[in-house]
Amino acid sequence: MLTSFLKSISYILHPLLMPWMGAVYYFSVTPISFPAIRISFWLISIIFWSVILPLVLYFILKQLRVVQTIHLKTTKERRWPLLLNSIILGYLSFMILPKSISIELHYLFLGGMITALGGLFLAFLNFKTSIHMMSTGGTFFFMILINLHYGNSFSGALALFLIVVGAMASSRLHLNAHTTKELVAGLIIGVIPQFLLFDHLL
Repeated sequence: MLTSFLKSISYILHPLLMPWMGAVYYFSVTPISFPAIRISFWLISIIFWSVILPLVLYFILKQLRVVQTIHLKTTKERRWPLLLNSIILGYLSFMILPKSISIELHYLFLGGMITALGGLFLAFLNFKTSIHMMSTGGTFFFMILINLHYGNSFSGALALFLIVVGAMASSRLHLNAHTTKELVAGLIIGVIPQFLLFDHLL
């Protein structure tokens, strides 16, 4: 029962869904009024680029025997997916949601790109960083920064951040997917780029 629950956390908070979840949260709290049709277009674009396309690329990599399973259990398997994901996040940041449209979302995806490149660098050093913690930590920390940026109370976002990160860490440890060191490294790599990018806006 516990194992099934913890597995569900890993699927619900899957790394591919994090950019979309961050964008949905942003549009729900920003005081900036965007046309509904444009918000729908951006959210659909994010789903296509950050969820559907990576899945298609995964199946191509699997056919080429570059990866074995979707869990990417070895550092070697993680290299191509992380490289491709960093390119996709860079495209979202500079082409779909550049600074001229939303500097906050631009930073969300740019930070995600930097995080993916950090994970890629460590993968080449044969260190298996937690991709779940990278994406979850970065996205939910972005939520805290958004609240600070707009002068809103961030206590709720902070509490959510702590609960989600704690649940994700517990899930990955219980499933023997990562060590504590790999989880902490993933959290740091996910959080630091968001903090550095947002620092001059706060």
